[in-house]
Amino acid sequence: MIKKLAADISMRIAAGEVIERPSSLAKELIENSLDAGARSISIQTEQGGKNSFVIEDDGCGIAFEELPLALERYATSKISDIEDLERISTLGYRGEALASIAAVSRMEIRSRARGAESGGVIRCEAGEITLHSETPAKSGTRVQIDDLFFNLPARRKFLKTSSAELRRIVQIVNDYALIHPEVAFRLSEENRKILEYGNAESVDECLLRRWGRQTRIYRSQAQSGALSVRIWWNPAPDSRRIAVTLFVNGRRVQDAAVRAAIVSQDAASYGEWLVLIELPAQEVDVNIHPTKEEIRFRRSGDVFKTVYDCAKVLFAQRLSINTGPAAACGAQRGAGGLPPQSAPQEWSFYKKERWRAATPLSPAAVENIFTPAAGAEGAAIASEFTIEGKNYIGQSARGFLIFDFPDALCIIDPHAAHERILYEEICAAFSENAALQQLTLSQEVPQAVAAEVELYRGELEKLGFLIKEGKVTAVPAIKGKGHLSPIDMLRSALRGIETESDPAKRDREVWWRMARLACRDAVKLGRRFEREEAEELLARLERCETPYTCPHGRPTVFLIENKKLFEWFER
Repeated sequence: MIKKLAADISMRIAAGEVIERPSSLAKELIENSLDAGARSISIQTEQGGKNSFVIEDDGCGIAFEELPLALERYATSKISDIEDLERISTLGYRGEALASIAAVSRMEIRSRARGAESGGVIRCEAGEITLHSETPAKSGTRVQIDDLFFNLPARRKFLKTSSAELRRIVQIVNDYALIHPEVAFRLSEENRKILEYGNAESVDECLLRRWGRQTRIYRSQAQSGALSVRIWWNPAPDSRRIAVTLFVNGRRVQDAAVRAAIVSQDAASYGEWLVLIELPAQEVDVNIHPTKEEIRFRRSGDVFKTVYDCAKVLFAQRLSINTGPAAACGAQRGAGGLPPQSAPQEWSFYKKERWRAATPLSPAAVENIFTPAAGAEGAAIASEFTIEGKNYIGQSARGFLIFDFPDALCIIDPHAAHERILYEEICAAFSENAALQQLTLSQEVPQAVAAEVELYRGELEKLGFLIKEGKVTAVPAIKGKGHLSPIDMLRSALRGIETESDPAKRDREVWWRMARLACRDAVKLGRRFEREEAEELLARLERCETPYTCPHGRPTVFLIENKKLFEWFER
């Protein structure tokens, strides 16, 4: 039998679509503060926002008599008629956020409208108003949410740990702080300061304090009619993911077309991306998702092409290749970045699947050539497995090393081979308990990284990092790699800690990332080798535990068996 749901049930269902976790509070209420013209936003949390979430701003405030209306569903000051939905220029517009929060928490709002002599306070529990009265208040708005989902225990039990929920809030604050340099942000957890950003001059300055001055920042921008695109890229040498932070007309969203434009390039796009798109409000539909995190472009093809061209310029700049007309986008070097690396190739140019399809030998056969085999069939290969039994022929025009093995012709990628050698040497050093290396000059921790440092201070100290008064004073000692940036090492350690939640596996994940970071020292493809250098590289590769692939999984050698050559030439 069909029946209409009770009002309280339907309200909780609707609220659950808008408010998913404490970070949803951060997003919705920060957007309200920004719409109110705030220049200072302060957030305080307890238990990652599950027990208490307080946000305070210095915006225009809410008039006392309008406080009850602010808690009504679909009550808003942002739009007034149907035509306004076609040109939404504010972050909020539905009038759902406060009503949804009120329905699943105990909430109090204190506010004084700009120019008013006094303010007001309103309290509600599970959507029911329990207090509304005038009270002295400073200009702006203070919203306090306690016991989130206290009346929805099924939803509350699905929340993550306090530290995990806090990390999501930190991410939200960090993202909005990036594109609002004019706004000061502060975040505290149980009276412990997590992050604090003062006013900045520009987005570039905000990126420097988030990504650090040790990081090479790539930047490009393009204009196509009314469409404006700006992109910043921070390549992460030890990362296995692509993190795209996208804002469209100041709104934090996700869009598959923008991400596809970045990942479809002919180079490794791993790292952190910031994409800012500005276009007329009528060219984008923001009213397609309950949390407003998805949008629809009216001309998505134009957006894809413009973002693609901008990203292409960044790859051209990093890889020092000419892209033709796309250079008009104007890539710029980020202030405080490191000198460009002279690497003409990236490992992702070589697809592992392509190698597997082309090589006449299986990975197992490759392993048999590099590892003495036990059986009689492999004994002949094992007995010849010395430098003397392998003749160095020379080097191809592109830099590959060519050897004549007893039973095969071998082509070696020196860059991938050297990466494998360095990786295993560094992992071996870590397995022997890396020592602590005191820094002669301490390195200042970027503000955004400092928030994660506070969350994982204990784990970092066990790994060999010492952080005092916001500066790195010591790092794990990597033999022969003392020139590695301490901040890069710290970032790699934090990524490893966040990636692996199991403490028993966490150290291995961190050291793996550290070793990959050090692999940047590997020789570049195209470097000319003397015979002695080529033979020494092969000898060191033979001693590796896994000599047939680099740490990224790309093959180090290409083998063509002699019998295949005879078959090809009909011998």
